[in-house]
Amino acid sequence: MTLLKTRKRTLRVRGIARRELLLCAARALLNERDLDEISLGDVAARAGVPKGSAYHFYEDIKDLYAALLALTEEEVLKTHVTAIAEPVREWPDVVRILIRRGVEFYNADRPSCQLQIGPKTPPELKLRDRRSDLALGALYQQHINAFFELPELPEVSQVFFRAVEIADLMFGLSVLETGKITAAMGAEAERATVAYLATYLPAKLRRRRRPLVVNPPH
Repeated sequence: MTLLKTRKRTLRVRGIARRELLLCAARALLNERDLDEISLGDVAARAGVPKGSAYHFYEDIKDLYAALLALTEEEVLKTHVTAIAEPVREWPDVVRILIRRGVEFYNADRPSCQLQIGPKTPPELKLRDRRSDLALGALYQQHINAFFELPELPEVSQVFFRAVEIADLMFGLSVLETGKITAAMGAEAERATVAYLATYLPAKLRRRRRPLVVNPPH
């Protein structure tokens, strides 16, 4: 390996390590402060990375938040891929179980809560997160379909996307008012989401003899 290649590899490894340090530092700060109180300089100081280097990797704090948002979106999707082990009698039970997973995830992870459903998230990040909600809606559809035979629905992906948005609205209202998702607002999210889906799904769906496997969204 030539000296030039060795240097390039060293710089690449160092760059990856510094990006990771900055993301970890941003996450730590989001546990302590609101996202609009944090600058890229604050993150660099917490990470022990020169401020100039931080701006080499991220244009500004919003750019760093976008990178961190992508990670938190993957994490929330992973929590929803896991097969449902709780008793399921009818399709609304599936919706309630998945919404409770969301409540548990966001209440345990303040950075994810701030970035994905918090009231201070910049509009461009909220728009980006809508793409993740499409994937989450697909998981809701898969989980219901794993237990029950779903009827053909027009624009089915949009139906389940809007269902997720309804739950997120209730989550967001609760975070705005109390800083977390309360049990009462979690229950409200369940009621509102089930009520919306009930305009498309019959009260009773044919149950499958054996649940299907739920696959990660592409």
